[in-house]
Amino acid sequence: MPRKHRRIQLADDEALARLAALSRRLAAEDDLDGLLQRIVDLGAEEVDRCDGVSLMLIGRGGGISTPAFSSIAARDSDLAQFATDEGPCLEAIREHELVIIDDLQAEARWPDYRQRALMLGVRSMMGVRLFVTGDTIGALDFYSQQPHAFGRRAQLYGQVFASHAAIALKAAITEAGLEQALRNRDLIGQAKGILMERRGLTAWDAFERLSQLSQQRNRPLRELAEELVHTGAFSD
Repeated sequence: MPRKHRRIQLADDEALARLAALSRRLAAEDDLDGLLQRIVDLGAEEVDRCDGVSLMLIGRGGGISTPAFSSIAARDSDLAQFATDEGPCLEAIREHELVIIDDLQAEARWPDYRQRALMLGVRSMMGVRLFVTGDTIGALDFYSQQPHAFGRRAQLYGQVFASHAAIALKAAITEAGLEQALRNRDLIGQAKGILMERRGLTAWDAFERLSQLSQQRNRPLRELAEELVHTGAFSD
């Protein structure tokens, strides 16, 4: 086999092995909250040149929310799409399985969202629909501060990763109950954002801190998150 082709084969084998390992890590999560956070953190970790990932989910009544995110910028970019009712990730849910923005500065679509996203430092994006057997459950949203961040290889990798995430999510949502899970997760997401901004934590570290405190105090995670959101008070 020519050396160049051998390098390509080795790279492809490595990518497949990484995806297999990711699938096992997703399957190892034993609750929906942990799975949602694990999905966005693994997406940000595994897709090259990615600075943040958010996860949009569709509620039973058709409403869309962002229950998990790996960075504040990713969360705020989703909020900008909700506020303007336009954007690449909403389009991924509504119209296309994959939506790519190579350079937001040169993008003519979604002008209201574009203006807000540029202020957040977003330059390129990839929105990938989450679906199982034709049933759309949401989208994974990959953000980068660099233009042209997501080439063909990143797009393929993102789509395969999203397929694994959708399968794991569908099972977890069915078991947990979608509406209650989303209500709880919205509170947890807000609490996590407060800790990230106040203490400079990563998204996963903020979630872990809430989880640890829940165990230490023997109180439900949702209850602690609600207290933090409504009072602003948080003590270790």
